[in-house]
Amino acid sequence: MNEETIYSEMLEIPVNTCSITYTAPKRKRKKRETPKEDVKELAIEKVNRDLAEERVEPAPETAAEQTPEAVAAEEAAEEMPAAPAKKRKFKVSVIGVQLAVVVALLGVIVLSNFFMPNSGLAVFLNSIFTPQAEQVDTREFNSFTPALPTMDGDVAVNGGVMSFAAKGSVYSPCDGEITALTTDENGKYTFEITHSTKFKTVISGIDYAYQELGSQVYGKIPLGYSLGDNIELCFYGADGEMITSYTVDNETDQIVWEV
Repeated sequence: MNEETIYSEMLEIPVNTCSITYTAPKRKRKKRETPKEDVKELAIEKVNRDLAEERVEPAPETAAEQTPEAVAAEEAAEEMPAAPAKKRKFKVSVIGVQLAVVVALLGVIVLSNFFMPNSGLAVFLNSIFTPQAEQVDTREFNSFTPALPTMDGDVAVNGGVMSFAAKGSVYSPCDGEITALTTDENGKYTFEITHSTKFKTVISGIDYAYQELGSQVYGKIPLGYSLGDNIELCFYGADGEMITSYTVDNETDQIVWEV
């Protein structure tokens, strides 16, 4: 087969073409590395240079350049005695002092009561810390000055029984305590007032009671109220017998004992 025939055959065959482009890779530049020894030397030089600038100090004055004032000040400072060390201060607790005083007082009380029970200190302390017993009134009837139980109306005394008929308040003749309070079939109240262990008063015929059993009564505070009916009063002595030896002073409105 000759070349022409081959070429003609090639022309009849369809051929696909493409273009291929080749790009060469770029070279990366390598940074020039500074040797480690050079970097270390540069850093040391920079630090030394900065420290030299900061530590620039004036040269000390020589003895010839010092002023007289400076020399005098230095000599005075050398001659001054050293300040004494401050003494340590102890803070005293107020509560601690109070506790110490209380403990000391208790010790004195215990020792005085144990070794000297009759001493003045022991008696004084016992009188303070020992509760006092209730005092009992043992006065006789003639030690009292009774007043009339009413401010209005006529008062009569017959055989030791005092009677009066007045509308108004009824009072106790003396200060005392209500030890009995009763009512009769007519609703009238009877008061028993104890003034002492040897003297008491019984008042009967009161219409309204102002005080209760066990109350403390006084001469100027009313026991109750009367509508005007007859009221009787009797005094009793230590033996429980009725006292008859007394009279009524109409000028002073008081009771006088005939003793």
